[in-house]
Amino acid sequence: MHHPYDDLAKKIGSRALAASGATTVEHTIPRSTQRADIRHDPDPARRAERALLGLLGRIVRSLCLLEIYGHMPHGAEWRACLGKHFAHWEAWARRVRAENRKQKAKGLEPEPLIKPMLWILAVAFSKPMRRKLDVKTRPGWPKGVYFHGRDVYRVGIVVANELPRDRSTLLVRFMVAGPLLKDAIEDLAELPANAIERGLVEGDLVDLERTLGAKPSRTPQEEEIVAMVQGTFTEARKMGRAEGEAAGEARALLAVLRARGISVPDAARERILAQKDPERLERWVERAAVAASVADVIDETSQAA
Repeated sequence: MHHPYDDLAKKIGSRALAASGATTVEHTIPRSTQRADIRHDPDPARRAERALLGLLGRIVRSLCLLEIYGHMPHGAEWRACLGKHFAHWEAWARRVRAENRKQKAKGLEPEPLIKPMLWILAVAFSKPMRRKLDVKTRPGWPKGVYFHGRDVYRVGIVVANELPRDRSTLLVRFMVAGPLLKDAIEDLAELPANAIERGLVEGDLVDLERTLGAKPSRTPQEEEIVAMVQGTFTEARKMGRAEGEAAGEARALLAVLRARGISVPDAARERILAQKDPERLERWVERAAVAASVADVIDETSQAA
């Protein structure tokens, strides 16, 4: 049975990663019937955008698949993840080799093969399985992040219930959801109104609250989530989904511009905040990743809106 939480990770992940590179939800692996939750191919020029995403931005610094579990994955799920990872790796290698043959024929330098990563984001991971897999921590990474297989496998594991409860891990904790969702909602509500995380998450939380609220019967956890969202994000609920999403995209756009050091005059800021079309704002966010000025982003006379 499809659970309302299942889509939360994909919605938040795709929106959060859109400004930092090519992102595909339910990525179909070539020559395979398998699908990965999210595939991300980062743009090297968009480090500032990834830096805004905390731990999520760190784990997508290279080509990767993301598989997300709101529970403790069992052995069959682990093996399925590895199967997708290896199939994706081989498909990517074939593509690079084919492109390099074309480059060589033109007398150009071949493209180096970037080895993909697999990231498994799970609410928990059993200690016996961790011992069997011989996972390792690495210096500089927070508690709850493990690695497996070195360059042979290139697998990272994020155990969300071990992560520090701070802003840097918030988006990952939202994506994993499950029993961590209550704490994540509380932490989101403590952030400033213009925080990029609020722009990325609030609209989807309101959608989740309405979906859960329409169920004829709810679990105690679902009742709690509905009450929390109704009590915490009343303004987003009043605005409705489209306006709430637009407000979130506007805040995300301003955050990207700020991260890239692009000055935003008051008139431009007011225009961005007044824009109510989420699709137009999403295009502006994409432009902001490469623009040299705010005019390059919102100038409708020289570019298609």
